[in-house]
Amino acid sequence: MTTFPAYAASFELYRKDSEAARHLAPLFGRLQRIEFTLRVDEPGVNQGQMASDFDAALEQAFLTHGAEPLRLRLAADIPQELDFAFTFAGRSMAVEIEKANREKILRDILKCHMYLHAGADFALVGLPKNYAHTHGIWNLFEFGVQRFSECLKYGFGSPDRLGRILLFGFEQFCATTRLPLSRKRRAEMRQQAAQVGLS
Repeated sequence: MTTFPAYAASFELYRKDSEAARHLAPLFGRLQRIEFTLRVDEPGVNQGQMASDFDAALEQAFLTHGAEPLRLRLAADIPQELDFAFTFAGRSMAVEIEKANREKILRDILKCHMYLHAGADFALVGLPKNYAHTHGIWNLFEFGVQRFSECLKYGFGSPDRLGRILLFGFEQFCATTRLPLSRKRRAEMRQQAAQVGLS
């Protein structure tokens, strides 16, 4: 396993006029830069797929800025655990982070409905603005805003429930160069991890 220091910044909310955004604006206003670690576990598998501890770093940042940890009890038929949950200013939040797969964003919005049904006041979906992969950069936040807008337009979810779901975007940076993560930097990390694996 090879690790690389990174950080997240440039947080952006959608929809800014929602109840969830109004409640959480003070908390997001305190987030400037979140340090986390990228890692390549096996350079020869899945084109050197990268993982990170961003979920844990974000949770810790929320807790540092006034949130309290929460264990949200989910129904037995919900197949996956949420990434984490917390309370802030008397309201509970369930959080999903979609780091790489833009096709799973609709599934994340459905999971948010499950969390709201389980008793969460709000549900959050975090999406990177610059997911670097072999063929380029995806803006998962932009893609999520498109899917969410379609949910609103075509009635894929009740207005009340959708108003309690908040998307937040963030840009990922390489801490060594202080530049946004790019396809080139991802390739360099993969190559470095492969060299470490050979030594």
